[in-house]
Amino acid sequence: MAKSNAQLQKDKRAKEKALFDRIGAEKRSLIVSKALDDALLILGERRSFEEWQETMSTLIINLAAAPAVDAERFASMSRPELVIKEKWSRQLEAVAATGIESISE
Repeated sequence: MAKSNAQLQKDKRAKEKALFDRIGAEKRSLIVSKALDDALLILGERRSFEEWQETMSTLIINLAAAPAVDAERFASMSRPELVIKEKWSRQLEAVAATGIESISE
């Protein structure tokens, strides 16, 4: 007797779970931006990784193993401070008032 589609899917999930349990792995899904996807591809190519999962795994494992001071440099989302100069402020105010951009050096 042929198995139903639901039974086939259930068997497939059970087989996959057994494999993951045997090798000590978990299946995760990750939705990424195009920019992150591009960055993962570049990093993978530089290090000869075949899949983005390998790139992410290696990066995260090494980051976790690094001393806290070193990991902080890579894990922080620091951005340089943006200081608005008086000239720029005047130009922004002029654009806001008139809707016309006039750049004078």
